[in-house]
Amino acid sequence: MRRLLFAIVLPAALLVARSAQAQNMKIGYVDVQRAIQEVEEGKAARTRLKSELDARRAQMAKKQTELEKMKADYDKQSPVLSDEAKKKKQEELQKAFLEAQNSAQEMQEELTGKEQEAMQGISKRMLQIVADVSEREGVTYVLDKAILLHAPAANDLTNEVVRLYNDKHGNAAAPAGKTPEKKAPSPAPKK
Repeated sequence: MRRLLFAIVLPAALLVARSAQAQNMKIGYVDVQRAIQEVEEGKAARTRLKSELDARRAQMAKKQTELEKMKADYDKQSPVLSDEAKKKKQEELQKAFLEAQNSAQEMQEELTGKEQEAMQGISKRMLQIVADVSEREGVTYVLDKAILLHAPAANDLTNEVVRLYNDKHGNAAAPAGKTPEKKAPSPAPKK
């Protein structure tokens, strides 16, 4: 899939680059993955999701321990249980195992959905920041670094995108009811 993407995107990127040279266009690029990881909102989302994942993993570990205890109890009791009692205990174990398995799958799907939702919101706002930066810098085309094989560092707009994103949306990562501390402007140098 990735090769197909490069096979389609790379020739298009090369055509854009040649066209840009011919028409004096400026091309820039953004490392979108790095930008999402470095913006304050992305860091806060990852921290929030990690703490939720850790809490859910603790719940799953507790269920796992309970299942192991149920299995150990069954193994101890099985020699003295009647066939009907054994069958009933086996059904209970199977039901508990399936419930734990379904719960783990639901947890994974829920957390994946939350991660995608958070990243979509950040990506959408980031596209607007990229448009603002490209307009201000006079950049005609902005590409994602993931599709580039090589590009000069001077054309990298990632740091500027992260800075502007944090300036504009940095407080979106703050919990409701709290306002982030504002940095005092640095004094102008004395002449």
